[in-house]
Amino acid sequence: MKKGIVLNKAQYLLDDPIVMTLSFDNVPQEEVVVIVYQLYNRIHTDYRHEFFQKEDSKTELQITLEPLQIGNYGVEISIGNLSFETAFDIVNTNKDCIRYGFLSDFSKKENDTQDIEHIKDLHLNTVQFYDWMYKHDELISKEESYLDPLGRPTSLNVIKFKINQCLDYGIRPFAYGAVYASSRALFEKHPEWGLYTKDHQPLVFFDWLNFMNISSESGWSDYIVKQFTKAVREMNFMGIHMDTYGFPKNVHDVSGATFSLSDKFPDLINRTNQQVQKLNPQNGVIFNCVNNWPVEKVATANQDAIYIEVWPPHDTYYDLYRLIREAKLLSHNQVVLAAYMHPFKDAMTNVEIENAENALLLTNAVINASGGTQLVFGERHGILQDSYYANYAVARDAFQSKIQLYADFLVRYADLLYKDSGMDISMTATSGINEDIQFISKEVSFSPNGKEHTVWTIVRELENRITIQLLNLSNNDSLWNQPKNKNVVIQDIQIVVNLDRNIQGIYCATPDHSLKAIKLDYTSESTNRGKRYTMKVPSLLNWNIVWIEME
Repeated sequence: MKKGIVLNKAQYLLDDPIVMTLSFDNVPQEEVVVIVYQLYNRIHTDYRHEFFQKEDSKTELQITLEPLQIGNYGVEISIGNLSFETAFDIVNTNKDCIRYGFLSDFSKKENDTQDIEHIKDLHLNTVQFYDWMYKHDELISKEESYLDPLGRPTSLNVIKFKINQCLDYGIRPFAYGAVYASSRALFEKHPEWGLYTKDHQPLVFFDWLNFMNISSESGWSDYIVKQFTKAVREMNFMGIHMDTYGFPKNVHDVSGATFSLSDKFPDLINRTNQQVQKLNPQNGVIFNCVNNWPVEKVATANQDAIYIEVWPPHDTYYDLYRLIREAKLLSHNQVVLAAYMHPFKDAMTNVEIENAENALLLTNAVINASGGTQLVFGERHGILQDSYYANYAVARDAFQSKIQLYADFLVRYADLLYKDSGMDISMTATSGINEDIQFISKEVSFSPNGKEHTVWTIVRELENRITIQLLNLSNNDSLWNQPKNKNVVIQDIQIVVNLDRNIQGIYCATPDHSLKAIKLDYTSESTNRGKRYTMKVPSLLNWNIVWIEME
């Protein structure tokens, strides 16, 4: 169970009750004080609280907030010398943002709610049920107990239980489904549905799955859309994770005609989305662009997010940034990177595990700072380390508290992250010949493009706000999926901003300590180019955000 504040939902719709719970050994005697924030600003809200005695002799404090408007909020609860923090968001619809998690264990022994509670605590509002199905071409088993395609014991009742638990917690459950994978038996029954090589040999995957023709003229296309729709209707899923394998790209149908799958995917996405939304307008689909292919073709299809599974040669932190930025420009949609953390696969010693943890924090910081979100967390303290989700790593308890801080931070400061629609001016306002924003330090150098052994600065500009992301790569190379050294704290960063505007304030926040934002002192001077502001940044460990609010 999560220590600290426990929320009753992963995400809230308008008028949902917002209930926070804390557990104590004894009833605290001090006053309970609840403060709600948006970014730095304190928001007035009424609340009520009461204590309950639990069967295990623990005392539970339950706090219920009065209704708030749509937005992202931070919470600080103080009781005497004790202080607790969390974050939550209120949305018009759960599609307004996608924070994606995973589940992969569905055997009969999986009869508790700890995994779903963990996903809720991390504010993951959409979860992929990975390899839940009976077969790739027959998703729902006729039997309650069955083996999944790779032979793992699976229970339909467990899946249904977990789906219902997700729905109770404000999490949309999505069913995994490969768009073109069929058993050999179905292929032999319908060879006209198959895909072939130029030499008219059936295209196969790992020698046990056949690739099928997804084009609308093929019977397979209607067949798989009906399978997807049936899973949503009968299992109560709220969407389909439409998986692809990245291969093949150019194919031949049964007649020998050649075509590119990239030209056929948008129609399949749109048709699937249309069918599942007939059941519930809040249903949706997410399509897997393996290694960014074919994002240009599917960017404007009707899907809840642009989802990119990242592989080499997208090896650097800057590659992650570029994938997110380009996908957002193409789609005007939110972007999820499935960035699996390979360093955990071979981490055995404490040092190796710590280096894998360092790699995860930096990668997560880069993805979030770039305006995307990362699919990497799920199950109970699970961390994805490769594309077979059932092979997830398990976070150490001490590291889980850091993961929680980063998850809270993403939600509280979403206006500076995935909700920030500002123009990226990193390469036009900083470094090189640019003098609009200058970074000064005797300890480190800076780069606007994720160069190794630097502090990477990402800058976005809105009409009345400038946001500066500071990402500490000073003690590491630029390869995101390699073990990483622990960062050294940097104490002497100054930022000089040539900005001929009046400002309301300059603020800073980090997920590496407390969630609470601080107001920065600054000096102002007039120059022949207008006003110049100078500020000192508090200590930087992994990731800080500095933002300037203008009048």
